[in-house]
Order: sequence, then structure tokens, then C-alpha cells
Amino acid sequence: MNTFGTLLKREFWENKTGFYWVPLVITGISLFTAILGLIIVSNGNIETVNYGSHDLSSLFKLYDVTVDNDIKAFATQSALYSAIYSYYIVLGIVGFFYCLGSLYDDRKDKSILFWKSMPISDTQTVLSKVVAVAVIAPFIYWLVIIATNFVMLIIATIFAWVSDVNAWSTLWANSGFIKVSLYQLAAIYMAMLWAIPFIGYLLLVSSWTKKVPFLVATVPPVLVIIAEGMIFKTGHVLSFLGEKLFGVVQALMAPFNALAREFSQKRAEVDDDLSFIADELEFMSFGGQLSDTGFWVGIVLGVIMIGAAIYIRRFRDEAF
Repeated sequence: MNTFGTLLKREFWENKTGFYWVPLVITGISLFTAILGLIIVSNGNIETVNYGSHDLSSLFKLYDVTVDNDIKAFATQSALYSAIYSYYIVLGIVGFFYCLGSLYDDRKDKSILFWKSMPISDTQTVLSKVVAVAVIAPFIYWLVIIATNFVMLIIATIFAWVSDVNAWSTLWANSGFIKVSLYQLAAIYMAMLWAIPFIGYLLLVSSWTKKVPFLVATVPPVLVIIAEGMIFKTGHVLSFLGEKLFGVVQALMAPFNALAREFSQKRAEVDDDLSFIADELEFMSFGGQLSDTGFWVGIVLGVIMIGAAIYIRRFRDEAF
């Protein structure tokens, strides 16, 4: 019997709403919005600041033959990649409350007594929760993002057919679907690596606190930040937390920066268009992030706190 695999299945089924249904709801809202937008546009002209009035056949210049293919490719790939932002924000919220309650709830409902009677170590239990939030959940969200982007392209293809436009040369050939999907996969896991210290901290609080884990997790850091500023006139704790949060942002923005640079280089002879974008977005590449000392410091601290959560779980059976 694969004990660890069974524990992962348990985590998925007990948290199916946050891990599975929530991203599907986001997809439903996105698709509904896209279809509604097409219906509105198909019933009349729209006015935009940049392009003026367009009918259905030239919405946002995507099907305008006078617009350079590089511009179309950048616009299409950027739009597809940007789907990751809303999903990751939701994943962050789901992951926050999952980690905060994962070890606390077992003690609150006394189910920890059952699990401790089983031939399952505390190390396996805690690590299954780490893998669930840092590996399984991001992978599920990534699959949903891919499916959403694919359906969006199908909708755009129908739009192209109605507009009497070649969908392959105008849309699919410029979409870079596989490349964008791999960028999203790399970004979401790099962001999770930056978030390891937060995961470790929340699991530590969840394994230790006897009451109101949300307040125990949020109030002390705020008090420490305030006390440090008032007593020592410094902001090291705030700076550390900000660095890790910005690391998550960098991980998510790095592929977009790469797309901007790629198309800027293709159009280096043009003064405007895309060249300014890459100059403005100076986010570290994945390689630069992996070589960053702060990144590894966060990983080490996260691992230490996860280890502390495992140790505390061995001696704490009840929440109250």
C-alpha cells in the first residue's frame, strides 16, 4: 500500500473545493465574459482609445492584415499568459487557509487520534500537506489554465470564421500555445518555491496554536514589524517579507518579460511598439532568481519551520 500516495488522495478529497472546483468557477466566469463580449461586439461597433471604431472583423486589430505579425503574436501570447495572474491569486488565498487549518483542524475535531493510531508517521502527514499545496494544487490549477486558454482560442477561432479570416495564420500560428503553457508551468512552481517560507510558517502555526490560527498567524508579524520600527528604527522583518512576496511577483512576471524581450529584439529597428516594454520590466529571469541568496535563505527557513511543525505535531494531540 502506498501510504504517502493515500495521504495525498486524502488531502485532495478533503480539499476538493479549493483545489478543483474553485479554478473551474474562475474558468466559467472567464468564458462567460468572453462569450458575452463577443455577443456585444457582434451587435455593433465599439470605440477604443488606441484604434478607433472597429466592427466584428477587426476587433482589437487582431485580424487586421495591416498589423505586423510580431505585434499580433506578442498580443496573443501575452493575453494567454496573463491568465496565470488571476488563478495564482486565488491559489494563494486557497493555499493560505489550507495551510493554516491543515494541522489545526485535525486536532480540533480529534481526527488526529485516528491518524496517530494508523501506521503513518507525523513526517509523512506534514509532508503530504506540503506536497498537496506546493505541488498538486499548482499542477491542477495549471491544467485548468491550459484548458481555459484552449477554449478561449476555440472561441476566437469561431470569431475568425464569422469574420471570414484564416484562423490558423492569424491566431493559432501566433499563439505559441505550448511555449506559453510551459512558461506558466515554470512560473507557477517558481512562485511556489518563493512561497515556501510562508507555507512553512503557516504549517508551524497550524501545528502549534490552540485557538484562532488566523489571528495567531497574522497579528504577531504585524506587532513585530511595528515594534522593530518604533524601538530600533529599522524595517528588516518587513523588508524580508516584502522580498519574498516580490519574489513571487518576479516569478510570475519573468516569462512576460521574456516575451517582451523576444519581440523587442525582433523589432529592434522600430523605435516604438514593443521595445520600451522590455526596458521597463526588469524582472529577474528564472536563472537569476535561482542564483539569488535571498531565494535560498527563504527555502532554508521554510524547511526549518516545516521540520518544527513535524516535531510539534508529535506532542500535540488536541487543539484545546
